Amino acid sequence: MNNDSLQTLELVFGGHIFFQTLRTAVRLGIFDLLAQEGPLTRRDMAERLGLAEQPLRIVLLGLVSTGILRKEGDLYANSEGASQYLTSTSPKKITAYVELQHRVMYKGLYWLLESVREYRNVGLKEFPGDEPTLYQRLSHDPELERIFQEAMQELSVQANQGLVENLDLQGVRHLVDVGGGDGTNLITLAKRFPELRGTVFDSPTVCEIARANIAAHGLSDRIDAVPGNCFSDPFPPADAYMFCHFFTIWSAEKDRAILQKCHDALPPGGRVILFNMMQNDSEDGPLSAAIGSPYFLAIATGEGMLYTWKEYEDWMRQAGFEEVQRQALPLDHGIITGIRA
Repeated sequence: MNNDSLQTLELVFGGHIFFQTLRTAVRLGIFDLLAQEGPLTRRDMAERLGLAEQPLRIVLLGLVSTGILRKEGDLYANSEGASQYLTSTSPKKITAYVELQHRVMYKGLYWLLESVREYRNVGLKEFPGDEPTLYQRLSHDPELERIFQEAMQELSVQANQGLVENLDLQGVRHLVDVGGGDGTNLITLAKRFPELRGTVFDSPTVCEIARANIAAHGLSDRIDAVPGNCFSDPFPPADAYMFCHFFTIWSAEKDRAILQKCHDALPPGGRVILFNMMQNDSEDGPLSAAIGSPYFLAIATGEGMLYTWKEYEDWMRQAGFEEVQRQALPLDHGIITGIRA
């Protein structure tokens, strides 16, 4: 076995250890401390955090060996990535997503083998309730639902710049964001397109969160939130339907049904918009698709994954959409649009 293969195995074998080291550092406030006062010695950090040096040394070893922290002599400092993504004051922080990984992904993915064998989300049993998806069960745990929505908001912030800069909304007056979460997507687009009106279409508890967020941004006169089920309830009338990180949740059959429902509901010239991380058409990556897909199988719904560009495009055409176009964006994301003739 060559050194590269061995290092890859070490990273895979140590994945849970490196993640828990990262989460521990976030919860202890190590990155915030170094952002405020660093660089610091281990002794100084231990004193400020109220920790013994030995356990702190173990955490710091993991952070330095993975490049999350820098060490020069006896001094520790944040890497550029740690400063951007792991400090609580950064606009690009992903600290809620770190906590979501700990509370949801780690618990549920313990059951990945059983989920693969049974083709269902066996890991869902880690969460209270008897509903068939994680999204429905979140309502039983308001704190976890808050963490989930904060994490989704953080991920939206990471990717939304590409969406806002590249999405063509010419002629769109009313945009419905199906599964729109806390409204972050529509808020960002409404600020870019001052004539745009929008509607979040999501579950009742999520719509409550969305309304509060929309009001906090002073956009309640242009954006509303309508509760509903995307499979059983009619979509609010609009001239465009948008799905952000949504089709990954469901099976191919359900995604095709949703696209057909959009086609039937839209007026001529109306459009459907998919914004998502994409799997390569060659099905060999990227890593983000490989990381994200097991969650949808073992926890979320037991049926979804990150699909390829071509699959989405084929489904759109089968539903009757024309002028289907793809646009690659940073962070393995992309936009696919289709027009109803």
